Amino acid sequence: MKIDQRIRKLERLRGKRIVLRGVRTNNAQFRGRLVERNGYIVIEYRDDKPGYFWHYEIIEELLDLVEKGSRNIILYEGDYQYMDVPLK
Repeated sequence: MKIDQRIRKLERLRGKRIVLRGVRTNNAQFRGRLVERNGYIVIEYRDDKPGYFWHYEIIEELLDLVEKGSRNIILYEGDYQYMDVPLK
């Protein structure tokens, strides 16, 4: 399934709009994160080199986590993969 189709399916399932946003950071370990807000879910992914599509894997991994019901995740390279912090 294409990413855009999968996003639309998850939006219907979760009842919230999903916003994708490429980010640049000085933290070399950062891969991406998802944050659920009242009316939407933001998926941010490391986008160091515009025009390259290696970030699709990160987006897919974050969409997997949205599908599992995760609400607040940060992905890092290396030993510490992700952290699920429940929202209050």
